[in-house]
Amino acid sequence: MAEWTILERLLEAAVQQHSTMIGRILLTVVVIFRILIVAIVGETVYNDEQSMFVCNTLQPGCNQACYDQAFPISHIRYWVFQIIIVCCPSLCFITYSVHQSAKQKERRFSTMFLSLDREMDYLKRDDSKKMKNTIVNGILQNSDNCSKEVESNSMMSKEYPCSSQKRTTKSKLRRQEGISRFYIIQVVFRNGLEIGFLVGQYFLYGFNVPGVYECDRYPCIKDVECYVSRPTEKTVFLVFMFAVSGICVLLNLAELNHLGWKKIKAAVRGVQARRKSVYEIRNKDMPKMSMPNFGRTQSSDSAYV
Repeated sequence: MAEWTILERLLEAAVQQHSTMIGRILLTVVVIFRILIVAIVGETVYNDEQSMFVCNTLQPGCNQACYDQAFPISHIRYWVFQIIIVCCPSLCFITYSVHQSAKQKERRFSTMFLSLDREMDYLKRDDSKKMKNTIVNGILQNSDNCSKEVESNSMMSKEYPCSSQKRTTKSKLRRQEGISRFYIIQVVFRNGLEIGFLVGQYFLYGFNVPGVYECDRYPCIKDVECYVSRPTEKTVFLVFMFAVSGICVLLNLAELNHLGWKKIKAAVRGVQARRKSVYEIRNKDMPKMSMPNFGRTQSSDSAYV
């Protein structure tokens, strides 16, 4: 249960920072209706799954072969695997957002140190100019020049914070655009994984867990009947998890609609534009690295004339 609490805290950290209202509803669905039910209720229901799977034969290995044919993967293990894989895009989004916030802090500190260094340089220059003004000849002229230079330095120091503020605002906008783009991408991937697991669950188990399973797999000598423990309860759990997966798919589609299909297209176009720009830069750099031209020069042409 401790592993599930760590996963819950990580998902809550992602939701509190950048998620929408629909994303928060989706988190409650994932945490309450999946993690808690699988961790608390599912383990008790499926604890004796293989031991209570009994076939009406004494042939060695027949029970194990029939159980493997009836349940290629256990329900509870399939759902645990589904929860982990579906939560992977959200965990990737957490790492990306934390990395971007750390980058922003580093940029803030670097701009602060640069501004402090420039102010210290200006103060040192002013002190050196004042020391030069102690000469007897040309006192008034040097003092005037010093006052003008101090004013120009003060103007420069006033202009520099404005430019730094503009840079910080631009970096914030770029960071927000990158985070929103990555959030849209992880929602799309998460929805694709949900649909994939939903289809896989249907092809593996269907909507019903039969009470009696007929098996003719080797090493069984003839057709045998095997009996499944708690078939009705397992059928209820199976249908319930189908419903939860369907709700998650609908919530993901609603979140994409809330974010706007135009933003999704813009995010995809932004990724394509970046790839195109990188490709163009590489193509521009390639002629510089090409072999030199050994053709005839103008002087050689004139020699032949």
